[in-house]
Parts: sequence; C-alpha cells; structure tokens
Amino acid sequence: MEQQKNWVPLQIEAPFYTNGAITESTEHLWMVFHGYGQLADHFMRRFDILSAAQHHVVACQGLSRFYLDKQYQKVGASWMTKLDREADIRHQQLYISTVFENRLQALDNLNESVKYNYLAFSQGGTTVLRWLNYYKPKVDNLILWAGDIPKELTADDFNFLTPDSNVFMVLGDKDPFRTFIDINKQKELLNSLNCNSKFISFDGGHHVRRDVLEECLKHF
Repeated sequence: MEQQKNWVPLQIEAPFYTNGAITESTEHLWMVFHGYGQLADHFMRRFDILSAAQHHVVACQGLSRFYLDKQYQKVGASWMTKLDREADIRHQQLYISTVFENRLQALDNLNESVKYNYLAFSQGGTTVLRWLNYYKPKVDNLILWAGDIPKELTADDFNFLTPDSNVFMVLGDKDPFRTFIDINKQKELLNSLNCNSKFISFDGGHHVRRDVLEECLKHF
C-alpha cells in the first residue's frame, strides 16, 4: 500500500515558566533551556541562587512530552528527535521567538541596560544555538552546559556574538555523555569566535551545579 505524508498548519498553545514578574529592578533577562527528559519548571529550580528582583528567569520547554517510567507517573520533555527533524526545528524557532518577544514586551523599556543571558543544558544546547543563529538577538552572556554544537553550524554562524559577548562552555569531568561531545572542536570554535570565551571543566557529572553557575556569574 502506498503511503503519503501530508501536513496541516496548526495554531497551538505552549507554556513557559518564569521566576516572577519583570519590574524596574530587573537587570538580567535569562532564557534557559532544559535537557532531554526534563521539564522547564523543574529545571529552573537550579536558578534559585539568583535574586528574582534583579534576574528574570524564563524557562522554555520542549514541545514533545512523554512518560519516563513504567508506572506512567513521571513526565519529561524533548526538544526533538531525528523524525521530522526540520519541522521540529521550525516549531522550536517559532515557539522560542514568541516567548522571547513576549518578554521583550514585558520589559517595555523599563531598563534599557538589561543584560541578555542564555543558558542551555545538554539537548537544549543545540536548540538554543540554532535559535540564536536564526533570531540573532542581543547576547551578553551565553552558557552552553554539557551541550554540543549543531553539526551544520560553523564559526560564521556565530555572528550574533559581539566582542563584548561572554561565552562559556561547561562540562563535568565525570559526565557520562562527554564522549559524545567533541571537546577539541568546541575549544577550537571558542578560540575562533569574536567574543570573550572560556571552557570550564568541573568535578561532577551530567547536571547543572549551582556553585559552578556562580563561578560563571563572576565573569558577567
């Protein structure tokens, strides 16, 4: 039997999470992206070291959700799979752009010196890099944590960065997934970028550690 795949356009709703409201005291806007199998509201707990008065944290969530256990109790999310990859990337870009623009409207020139920070963990890393290349927002600080660089991106695709941008690549020395990451390639890319860059290795595994995050903040 011959099969044909067809597509229809949809208008859907998708959530995002924040640690409170944007106010005149807001000095930093954070866009954060979870890893495979995580949920945005759980992931943003890692950012409780930040003062909500000055740091507005926005956690985006992968558009695909699934059960993590055989009891069908725990739920996680994914940014994409190899199936219909290009469509997933387009949907991600539309979703993240809409969330970002929503937050820009909330800022409404309350503080024109707000710093724009982005942190992506694991699978969220390729997601945020593709979006940054697509949308090209202002980037003051970018933290790629245990994430890899999309294979299709080259140094020329990082023109969303400026000489004042800070880029950190963070990886635990006991991360079980570090063998999937070409560390030398990442370091070569860092050295070629027109920005301030730093590769940070820490004693730990596949997780966002608060003390390491605080170390990154010292360079902001």
